[in-house]
Amino acid sequence: MAFKSVSLFSDDFDTARVKIDALNLYASIQHLKRDAETVLKPIHIYVGSQTDAFVVQAAKIQIDDNAPVRYVYSEMESHVLLEGGLHEIGRFNLPAGDHRIRAEIVALASNAGPSTKRIFPSIDQYVKVDDEIHIELSLLSDGLKKMLGGAELVVSDWRPSL
Repeated sequence: MAFKSVSLFSDDFDTARVKIDALNLYASIQHLKRDAETVLKPIHIYVGSQTDAFVVQAAKIQIDDNAPVRYVYSEMESHVLLEGGLHEIGRFNLPAGDHRIRAEIVALASNAGPSTKRIFPSIDQYVKVDDEIHIELSLLSDGLKKMLGGAELVVSDWRPSL
C-alpha cells in the first residue's frame, strides 16, 4: 500500500511538470508571435549640404530616446559635402510608427576668419516609418537666412532609384 501511494505521488509530480512545461511552451509561442508582429523597418539617415556658404563640421542625430550618434567631419569630408556629397551617418532598425528625430549640425562659414562664430542649425520633428526609408538632413542657406549669415536644417524623405 505504501508503494502505491508513492506511485500516485509520482504521477502527480509528473503531471505538474508536464503542466509547467506546457505553460512555458505556450508563453514562448506567445512571445514569438508578438516579436513577429513587431517587424523592424530599416531607416537610413544622411547628412548633406545644399549651400556653398557653410562648411559642415559635425553632426549629432538622435532617434526617439536612443543614444545620439555623433560624427566629426574631416576637412576632406566637409569639402565633399560642400560639393554635394552625402554621408550616411546612421542606419537604424525601428518598429513601424512615428519616431522623433532630433538633429544638430555644426557649421562654419566657408570664408570664415579665425574669430568667426559657428552656427548650430537643428531640427526636432517626427517621421512616420512604415517601410524602409531614407532621410536626408541638409544644410540650407538662402534668402533672408543667407543675408543674415545663417542657415537651416531641412529634412527630405527620399528613396534611391536604380
